[in-house]
Amino acid sequence: MSSTAPTPADPADRPTPDPSVTPAAESPVPSEAELLATARPATVRRAPKFSVFIAAGAIVGIVVGLVLVAVLKAPGVEWIADGTGFIWFLEGEGAVRTVTAVGLGVLGGFVGGALAVLADRRSRDPHARRR
Repeated sequence: MSSTAPTPADPADRPTPDPSVTPAAESPVPSEAELLATARPATVRRAPKFSVFIAAGAIVGIVVGLVLVAVLKAPGVEWIADGTGFIWFLEGEGAVRTVTAVGLGVLGGFVGGALAVLADRRSRDPHARRR
């Protein structure tokens, strides 16, 4: 036995369609003039992803900090810690590297966030590109 209901064979037994509902195949196609009268121009807003800007700024800040420490290194200071401190990366030259990398990483994150805000403002205001 099938679970589908049989279709009535007699046309009088079939339900009459509602005249207010038009099927999709019979809907009228609007003319070009009607489309132009109702259409509005669309604008696409390309908003930046703030997390990407902040992360990129932090990574650039860390790299710049590590390069600065390597370039501005004092000639008599050893790169490798002797291991007498409580935290190995916070003694000697490691402390300078860590503090500089973290500090410039945070600063780079703020700069990246500021650039994201500027890019977001430019994406909202179409006239900002002319300035």
